[in-house]
Amino acid sequence: MESVIRIKNADNVILKGVYSKINKKDCCIYFHGFAGCYDSLAKSVHEKLKQNKISFLFGYTQGYGIIYPMKKEINGLAQEINCGGCYEYLDNYSCDYDAWFNFLKEEKYENIYVITHSLACNKIIDYLNKNKVTNIKKIIMLAPQDLTQIIYQYPLNINKALENLKSNKSEEILPEKFLGFCDICSRTFLSFSPECKLHNIQYKNLNFKFEKLNNIKIPVFAIIGQKDEGLKQYNAKECMEFVKKNVPLFDYKIIKNAKHTFKNNLDELNNIIINKIIRRV
Repeated sequence: MESVIRIKNADNVILKGVYSKINKKDCCIYFHGFAGCYDSLAKSVHEKLKQNKISFLFGYTQGYGIIYPMKKEINGLAQEINCGGCYEYLDNYSCDYDAWFNFLKEEKYENIYVITHSLACNKIIDYLNKNKVTNIKKIIMLAPQDLTQIIYQYPLNINKALENLKSNKSEEILPEKFLGFCDICSRTFLSFSPECKLHNIQYKNLNFKFEKLNNIKIPVFAIIGQKDEGLKQYNAKECMEFVKKNVPLFDYKIIKNAKHTFKNNLDELNNIIINKIIRRV
């Protein structure tokens, strides 16, 4: 049975989730990417897992949507705050992940499978380097990205964001839309700087050894589109082979002609996911 649930993180922000408890043994938790949502991709994964009798949890984070109002308890009263990718504080993502993994712990599942899309791939690597979550059997990364140089694609935003920080206007929205679609405030934009702790996937740095990905000691399977817009001029197979060469517990599948959200390839994507969870191949 599918239901909308609500939990509270350590900062007293109330997070929604979409939850189908189908069996008591296996559950898949899905974390969305930057400004992501419960979209056609997440819904299709959810439906496929339900068909195969696997419990499913989609956990909203404070980076849900572009600008998304959430409630925060302040002095005992629920007050509305602006969240979403536009205002996401990347250094604080773990507060939301903590809340969802604690929820699953209370549900007492034997086997947990983690599905991450885009930026959530970087987040889960960072998170599991700092936190121990028992019973995770596999991580399935959808469209993992190298974001190390991304802010340099927006030269107007760099100067304006630095100016806004000096003027205590960290939440002022910048002129260039991030990733071509998302409003973004100065603080969030600058949090993608090369020093960001989430730059743990690097396809362009041939000296990169993926130490954090190796540290988690959990099998990781990546699925990426041959025409993922985030790869730009880079070849998907070359990127995935570079990771595989450096990470023994890593494997991958490339979906021909698929893009970043797998919009026209959802059936193929979900069949791969089921094979990796149910048949464990």
